[in-house]
Amino acid sequence: MILRDIRDLRLKLTGKLLIVVAAILVICQLLMSGYLLWQNYRDLQTSHEKQQQNLLEIISSAIAIDTWNFNPGSLEVILAPYRKEPAISEIVVQDNGENLLRILSERPAVSGRSSKREHAIVVDMSGNRQQVGVLTLSDNQDYIVEKLQMVLWRQMSELLLMILLLAVGLSFTLNRLVLTPIKKINSALFQAITSKDTVLHNPVEGLRDEFEEVALSIVALSARLSGDVQLISESRAQLQIEKEKTEAALNDLKHTQEALLHSEKQASLGSLVSGVAHEVNTPLGIIITSVTCMSDLVSKVEQDLQDNKLSRQLLQDRMSQLREAVDLITHNADRASLLVTNFKLLAKEQTNEAAREFNLTTLLREVVHSQMANLQQAHIQVLLDLEADVQLNSIPGLFNQLVCALLNNVIQHAYPSGIGGNCCLKLQSVGDELLLSCIDNGIGISQEQQKHVFDPFFTTKLGSGTSGLGLAIVYRIVRSNLGGSISVKSQLKEGTCFEIRFPRNLLP
Repeated sequence: MILRDIRDLRLKLTGKLLIVVAAILVICQLLMSGYLLWQNYRDLQTSHEKQQQNLLEIISSAIAIDTWNFNPGSLEVILAPYRKEPAISEIVVQDNGENLLRILSERPAVSGRSSKREHAIVVDMSGNRQQVGVLTLSDNQDYIVEKLQMVLWRQMSELLLMILLLAVGLSFTLNRLVLTPIKKINSALFQAITSKDTVLHNPVEGLRDEFEEVALSIVALSARLSGDVQLISESRAQLQIEKEKTEAALNDLKHTQEALLHSEKQASLGSLVSGVAHEVNTPLGIIITSVTCMSDLVSKVEQDLQDNKLSRQLLQDRMSQLREAVDLITHNADRASLLVTNFKLLAKEQTNEAAREFNLTTLLREVVHSQMANLQQAHIQVLLDLEADVQLNSIPGLFNQLVCALLNNVIQHAYPSGIGGNCCLKLQSVGDELLLSCIDNGIGISQEQQKHVFDPFFTTKLGSGTSGLGLAIVYRIVRSNLGGSISVKSQLKEGTCFEIRFPRNLLP
């Protein structure tokens, strides 16, 4: 809970500046204090060394005679004042007779930082200097640490006092020169945001400093935003009006589209009915005419028979005419039957052949061979470019009808009668699909005719024995039975290319 409260704590500008300035001062003071402490330590060490050397010389001169005589009482009296010396922890006097006197300081070394210095005790006897003993001083450096601690505490006190004075001065200065203008600007911004009038007025007018420049920039931005808000409001209203107009236009478009679809359906139905009526009426009319003719011929034979005018030659003539009528009836009845069969193929594939696995390459070769007589009669040479051993699981009859319709289309429309030309049947793999192409270099198809080439009963040779159902049946087989797509590419006098794409893995 405490850590979360600390994380959620947010310092204001004054607190942040105080922390930064205090950190800078503490770092600077620590650096300076460290340097001064190091300098004072060096000075105290140097003074301590000199003091120790001076004490050795002074004490050794003072106790020379008493050491020669080794008078402990006199030596203690002479050395007694040095017990209170903070720089000395122990004094040892030893004469040449190995007599030893030890004087301890009243302030023993606590830190353990102590060193020993020796000095010879010499007596001058009639100009002859003679060593009579050795003086050993053990120093005490605790007083140096105490002095350094006093200096450090004084510096820390000065630093704390400086930080306190700085905090008071900085708080007053920031509050007067920085925080007050910021609060005014913030209050004006909040009022402009919450009120309908988004235009902001200069809240720190007369300061003539950076805050007034910022305030003027904010005022200019507020005026611009106010204009933008007004423009957005006007645009929103205009957009609402345009939206309503667009929705109305969309509704009108939907109604128009529905009307067009209905009209197109009616037109397609009319075209289909007209095509069916035209194609069926032609053979039916010939059949009716032939039946009427046969009826007339029978009546004439009966009349001639009653009048005894029926001769052998006349009977043969009447029989020949009847035979011609029967041939016309048979031919047109077959034609009508074929039309009905094509109508069924156009509506739905009616083959009863079962699906099986077969070699499509071989099947295409057989279909082309079966149409070879019609192709040769039209002087058309078929070139085969088939991928080898293409296996399918489908209905072979579909491909038979499809290829026959494409070849018949080439025979009837690609080349003018009697001229002939070439046709290429191509089978290749394209990824997971098969591409079957029928290409000729005939007279081509115009762009306008290409839009209707797959429509039922559309033909450019109306009345020439074509029904206009061949490519419509091809389209039906490709789209419904093979689940593929068919497209036509053609230029006038440059030929035509039908491309059929269907999946390699066909369902039965």
